[in-house]
Amino acid sequence: MKLRPSSTTAIALIPAGAIIALAVFIPVVVLALENIRLSDVFSVWGRPGVKEAVWFSTWQAAVSTVATVTLGLIPTWILSRYRFPGRAAVHLIMTAPFVLPTVVVGSAFLALLPDALDRSVWAIIAAHIFFNISLVIRTVGPAWSLLDDDLIHAARTLGASPIQIWRRIVFPLVRPALLSTTALVFLMCFTSFGVVRILGGPGRATVDVEIYRRAVLLGDTSGATVLAIVQTIVIATTAAIWMRRRSIALSTAQSPASSFHRPTPRSLIVGAYFSAALMSVPLLALIVSSLRSSDGLSLRSYRILFGFENVERLPLDIGGVVLTSILFAIIAVVIAVPSGLAAAQALSRRREGSRSGLFHSWASAFFIVPVGTSAVVVGFGILVTYDRSPFDFRSAWLLIPVVHAAIALPFVVRAALPIVQAIPTDLRHAAATLGASPRRRFFALDLPLLRPAVTSAVALSGALSLGEFGATSFLTRRDTETLPIAIARLLGRAGSLSFSTAMAAATLLLVLTMATIALAEVGSRR
Repeated sequence: MKLRPSSTTAIALIPAGAIIALAVFIPVVVLALENIRLSDVFSVWGRPGVKEAVWFSTWQAAVSTVATVTLGLIPTWILSRYRFPGRAAVHLIMTAPFVLPTVVVGSAFLALLPDALDRSVWAIIAAHIFFNISLVIRTVGPAWSLLDDDLIHAARTLGASPIQIWRRIVFPLVRPALLSTTALVFLMCFTSFGVVRILGGPGRATVDVEIYRRAVLLGDTSGATVLAIVQTIVIATTAAIWMRRRSIALSTAQSPASSFHRPTPRSLIVGAYFSAALMSVPLLALIVSSLRSSDGLSLRSYRILFGFENVERLPLDIGGVVLTSILFAIIAVVIAVPSGLAAAQALSRRREGSRSGLFHSWASAFFIVPVGTSAVVVGFGILVTYDRSPFDFRSAWLLIPVVHAAIALPFVVRAALPIVQAIPTDLRHAAATLGASPRRRFFALDLPLLRPAVTSAVALSGALSLGEFGATSFLTRRDTETLPIAIARLLGRAGSLSFSTAMAAATLLLVLTMATIALAEVGSRR
């Protein structure tokens, strides 16, 4: 018996849906139903540190968002509208921070800034700008690249000033992308955990950090749950706005060739090079800091890191930590990529005005859940949910890569969906007419066309797994420690030797993350 299209769509959504349900949705629901005391719903807001965390999360996210979007518009305009020597390299440098682990970014700014600033709110805002400016380029850039030059030339001919051109022509056309980007950047800054844990010090905490502090350090699980659920509702709404508007692809977005038939002013070229150089400074500072010792430049931190020199007060099995991180990343990729691609193909078969269309709308909303839920809340929920027989999975090592895959799944789906939707249905119909089976159509037709989607999915899920810090902070054990957890532990120790070793470990994580992206890119070109 042949399955109807609606049935095959539902079946294709089952793997990804099950992963998100088990790793995110069910833990959050259980967390809300079983760990909230009604008295805490109101009283938690008066407890020490809570109001301060909410206020700090809000105002630093607002300042970081305004600064990020404002500073990001200039390089976005240059990269989306002009071609110049070295443009590809500039684009890569400007967009690379999107896939960098937050622990690496925090460590880079610790290495860059002087002691008077490295544990300040200005360090946090600077790190957020560095981390999120690539989102502006990736989401607003494609909209700007499609802007017709004739509109601008006509407006200039009619005497419009640059401000009038921006207000009446450019802004209305890029407004959807700009608003969705602003919402996403605010979400990323509001839920910042790794950057604030490293750069904020003991006196500054976002809501995520306060949830972690209450759940792990103070034992206030009910209060932490109230904060977690309220935050989830707020950021899920923000995430829904973003997911309805834009998709983020990891691959470098190229502007249409027609947008490059214009001379590039020298000042814009210099501005692009300066922006790329400025974005490189924190990472260069991280590398230099990993080579610094009391005797000057030295490889001692790397000798300690890789076990060639033993220091009693720095116990670190870096070999085991790296292998664990790589193993978790591979498992996350194996889980997230096939299930995410299957979900993307299913969601691409939307039928408006029918029950199928309503089903697709609900399915699309369900895939927003991991984006609208902080990784800290996910880890906290799993810790509480799976602590009872017969589902006591908290000590199971496989739980961590499954959670990594669940966190990566929405990004995999959103990266693959535009590519899947771009495959002409006529090709499939022609292949079916010629007698090709569904299996043969997939491997001979769909899979080669889906190579960019597979590349993006592998790179995204692998990089997100390597750098995941929020949920892993709750779930890790000594034998399942990952590189981000090891870096945070080293930074928590006093002494210059611990600091330089942490910088070396962060540099290693940087290399592993970029290697993941490079391997995926090489694979896509074969």
